Amino acid sequence: MWLRPERPPRDRRLEREQIVGVAVAILDAEGHQGLSMRRVAAELGVTAGALYWYVANKNEMLELALDAVLGEVQVPDPDMDWRQALAALAHSHRRMLLRHPWVLTDLTAQPNLGPNALALTEAGLTILAGAGFADADLDAALAAVNDHVIGAVAAELAWRATMRTAETGPGEWLEQAEGYLRRIRENHPMLARRMAATSDVDVHTESERRFAFALDCLLDGLAARLRRR
Repeated sequence: MWLRPERPPRDRRLEREQIVGVAVAILDAEGHQGLSMRRVAAELGVTAGALYWYVANKNEMLELALDAVLGEVQVPDPDMDWRQALAALAHSHRRMLLRHPWVLTDLTAQPNLGPNALALTEAGLTILAGAGFADADLDAALAAVNDHVIGAVAAELAWRATMRTAETGPGEWLEQAEGYLRRIRENHPMLARRMAATSDVDVHTESERRFAFALDCLLDGLAARLRRR
């Protein structure tokens, strides 16, 4: 869809930006299962047929929605130190994914060729090139950071979903699972001690701390790689 020009509005009541905004709101509230051309049209007070002038199908709407939320990731000041800039980009990327959990699926299922996706990639590559990475190492360094962001968010969202399903806090969930955990303590004492130590820790705070710790380790590794060049 990015290879053809955007059609001009045909109806004064409707623009593609409105369609995308409604699609993002539905995806945030209900995920992919709630999104359809008919649902978006109903929210906008138009017929489903009116949408097809602006978007060809649901997949195209998803591409537009994905690129729209990628535009929320803040690009750091170009004068920042490369480590600070890359960390800021990664933290902003994480926050965007937590606001829009449905994006995780679309990052691998949709061709991310929209203007915001390209600008975000360009920003990351520029930061790393300024640090001294080049050629295949430049691509791999950016992929390493992006993989960390996506993996950390996927794990955090899974834990949040577990807590919602249990409808309790982490400590209460552990109490309910006492029988199973007793076997864990017998067979995996180190794991049991760590689970006990973190049972009362706020999930969101701990997830952010772990994300920052791992990101620092990753940046340490990238810096060490540069020193060996």
